[in-house]
Amino acid sequence: MNESKRTASIALPQMRKWFAVKPLAVGISAIFLSGCGEEPELASIYTSIDECASDNPNYMEECTSAYKEAKDEALRTGPKFLSEGDCEFEFGQDNCEYVSNQGSSFFMPFMAGYLMSEVIDEVGDALGKKKKKRRYYMQPMFTSYSRRSSLRGRWFNASGKDFGSLGRRDVKVYQSDFKKKPTVNRTVKRGGFGKSVARSSSSRSFGG
Repeated sequence: MNESKRTASIALPQMRKWFAVKPLAVGISAIFLSGCGEEPELASIYTSIDECASDNPNYMEECTSAYKEAKDEALRTGPKFLSEGDCEFEFGQDNCEYVSNQGSSFFMPFMAGYLMSEVIDEVGDALGKKKKKRRYYMQPMFTSYSRRSSLRGRWFNASGKDFGSLGRRDVKVYQSDFKKKPTVNRTVKRGGFGKSVARSSSSRSFGG
């Protein structure tokens, strides 16, 4: 699909010190959706397929599929920079990779983990009877090691939504957190991603 300097695992060497303790993940959580609005539920963040499968022994296929989809989604929607210096300004030294994809090249932050949740929808059939439909949702997760970033040591998605500190693995999510995000083709300038996140998050607060 692309030529890039990608690591075999999404966990960077400097991230291992953050996750030496037992993970706080609570397993794949279910979100029950209703037509009267969204209610927050718990979902889990994993840094590898093995970590997800260890927490959920019966979900190896789902863990693997979610990881692969998250990697593709990170490439499609993640922030992109023309230079490695601009990327590292926001995300930290050695936390960016060079990517050559479909005739274009850029630098982007490594995917640090992936958010995964099982969603149970109640849908009506032709006779009006309600049935439960199971689906699995994922989102790539990033972090920053830059002292210049307000997202340093935090989990956040491609849109910059903050899901709490790196020590957290069980996080509150809404269905809207898993909505398909637009493809990002344009590169951002140094500090541009952080500024856009600050503007979009000025009216909301997050735990962590």
